[in-house]
Amino acid sequence: MTGSKGNGGVRINRYEQGVNRADMDTAAALARALNVPLAYLFAEDDDQAELLLAFAQLAKGERTKLLAHVKRMVADKPRKRVAVKR
Repeated sequence: MTGSKGNGGVRINRYEQGVNRADMDTAAALARALNVPLAYLFAEDDDQAELLLAFAQLAKGERTKLLAHVKRMVADKPRKRVAVKR
């Protein structure tokens, strides 16, 4: 009989392989356990994930200033069409 660690490894592998899918409650619990923002688990690349972690560590006032700065940066760039994933 295998222990729970062996079974857990199989379950994690099934999530990584896309065989199983976690619901939002499970994802939220995992984010809390890892002490990361929920959005971190859904980041599309490492830069985005790193930015989400750093942003979450800022105080509210700092986040507001940073967001305003980023919006100005984006506004200064030529517009590019963004594909919507469905």
